[in-house]
Amino acid sequence: MQWLPGSLVFFRNGAVTTGLEFWAAMSSPDEILWNSDAAAHLLRRAGFGGTPEDAEVLAAAGLEVAVDRLLADDGRSLPSPPATDPAEGRRRRELTRAVRSDEAARLEFRAYTRAMKETFDAMRTWWLECMRAGDAGVREKLTLFWHGHFATSQTKVRFNHLMLGQNETFRRFGAGPFRKLCAAMVRDPAMLVWLDGRQSQGKAPNENFAREILELFTLGEGHYTERDIREAARCFTGWVVNPENGDSMLVPRRHDNGRKTLFGKSGKFGAEDAVDIICSQPHCAEFLATKLWEFYAYPQPHPELIKSLAAHFRKNDLHTGELLRMIFTRPEFYSPRAMAKQIKSPAQWMVQAARETRRQLLPPGVALPLSAELGQNLFMPPSVKGWDGGTSWINSATLIRRSNTALLFTVAAPPLPVEAESLDAAAWAAVAPPETRFDTGTLAERLEKVFLAAPAGPATRKRLEAVLEESDFPCGDDTVREASVVLLGCPEYNLC
Repeated sequence: MQWLPGSLVFFRNGAVTTGLEFWAAMSSPDEILWNSDAAAHLLRRAGFGGTPEDAEVLAAAGLEVAVDRLLADDGRSLPSPPATDPAEGRRRRELTRAVRSDEAARLEFRAYTRAMKETFDAMRTWWLECMRAGDAGVREKLTLFWHGHFATSQTKVRFNHLMLGQNETFRRFGAGPFRKLCAAMVRDPAMLVWLDGRQSQGKAPNENFAREILELFTLGEGHYTERDIREAARCFTGWVVNPENGDSMLVPRRHDNGRKTLFGKSGKFGAEDAVDIICSQPHCAEFLATKLWEFYAYPQPHPELIKSLAAHFRKNDLHTGELLRMIFTRPEFYSPRAMAKQIKSPAQWMVQAARETRRQLLPPGVALPLSAELGQNLFMPPSVKGWDGGTSWINSATLIRRSNTALLFTVAAPPLPVEAESLDAAAWAAVAPPETRFDTGTLAERLEKVFLAAPAGPATRKRLEAVLEESDFPCGDDTVREASVVLLGCPEYNLC
């Protein structure tokens, strides 16, 4: 390898490469060093983390088997969702009309509103519990991705049944062919309310609805024309939300049944036809492969990597599960550029802390306000673009809030009812040889392996060892709790 002075060009293996290509190659190993550290990285990125024992099991199974096991997460271990009212739209409309002249109706309306708020809080708590309770959390992590991709917020939708239904659609179709998920989304009741698609009709197609589908959900900006927007808008006309049951339905008289020309194809297309045509555009695979790679691995991947992922994606009929399989088995996914470089989202941070301490989630009265303060209110993304992620999760206020919350995971979060004491010092120390089992350094390394993706910095290691050295060995659970607070609250814990 030789650097050519005066330019960002390198001479490597007999060929000239640009600086970008060189650094991509240098940070993208040809082979994967599959061990417990790589398995722990996979657990954190594909799902919401796990214990060192979980990582050891996957490491022993081999990469291909480990990925297959994680992708086999079918959500059967999830708790049941809270009950919602399918006729919420009709009921709200009736009460709104009655409150104008009836005091009793006003009281009933306020009570109904409080009940709907309680149900919404129960929905958010339930989803966090799904992330915590899943066998690996992989399906819930993917559901979280789609929630940010097809970003829809309760702030405008205002119907619990619709928001919960959309969430379950992500879970049901998210790991399968993207065409099916996209077809479900363009007529999803919550999405129709969120983007005003239910108002789109033949005589006045909603072009904004079509623009968002093309720009944000399928192709990205610059890969369609204004005519494509107009013609797609005509395809999506006629869908409304039934207030009696919260379902979407096509009203034929509101649909434009005329001939349309979309991306060079002509016909009397409807919504599903439009989705098929859009998803068949070459850039759809690249757009989605980029977004999924950046969510699971790192930002700004090399174009050649995306081309490879997109080709595999297209070959497998845009099957998201197959794309994830390729992502999780790529050497770049385990490269220094990827490992321990991603900033945890608030949901990842809270759920992973519960998984790693083997405790339940923080109580709803703590977890839900905390989620809002940290910037990730589930079912309430900030805009149609979802959450920015990355460094936007961290500022001086949120970093301090995360650190100050660490103590709550060992105090306020109750132990899992089906397990013995979660923070068991003797069990954790037992991984060391008998003669060093209660050595300060050994236990410190063990605790770091439980909680940290990156090595502890000097300041964190000093604080950790100071806590452990204050205890006579064998130390008790109180000491391990205090040590775990140090690690949960340290800057390094924000990386995964």
